[in-house]
Amino acid sequence: MHPLFASTRLHSAPISYDVTYTPSSRTVLDRTRHTAVPTHTLSQPATDPPTPAASRLVLRSDKFPWPVIVGPSTSSPSGTSFYIAGSSNRSSRSPNITNLDLLYSLHTTLLTRVTPQEWEALGHGSRAQRKVTRAYEKRCAKMGGGWEGGVRRLDWLHGKTRLIGIEVEKHGNGHRTGKLVFGKA
Repeated sequence: MHPLFASTRLHSAPISYDVTYTPSSRTVLDRTRHTAVPTHTLSQPATDPPTPAASRLVLRSDKFPWPVIVGPSTSSPSGTSFYIAGSSNRSSRSPNITNLDLLYSLHTTLLTRVTPQEWEALGHGSRAQRKVTRAYEKRCAKMGGGWEGGVRRLDWLHGKTRLIGIEVEKHGNGHRTGKLVFGKA
């Protein structure tokens, strides 16, 4: 992983990003300096060695059941492009998956509305459903709205919506996946 995200049990990554918000210079911060992560850092490859843009990077979390599939992003979830200084069009984009691509994919995946099947998988009236409902209510109250949008996947995080790192997990077959690490926002 890029040093921006690289995390272990003994080392915290420098990133501090609340996945509730679209990635921007106001939301993607250096944890220790509380300053914006530079755009040139966001445009760097998310992995070492770089993952080609034609490929996909898979991230997982113990907090929710679906994978985050990272590919190149061309625009933010709202449909407006996020331009990086010195980049004028798609042809000048990185040939690799970038840190910004990773953040957009994570944000988009977690802001997806849950399906009835995902909701029922928690168990009707279960403790898990109640915890997700409380997270949804707190999120909507904090945002001053959004009730009509319903429960989102990020509500599975129970308010721990700040990405604080990614741990690389090695598997016996030589494959590696990233395990997302979240903390209290």
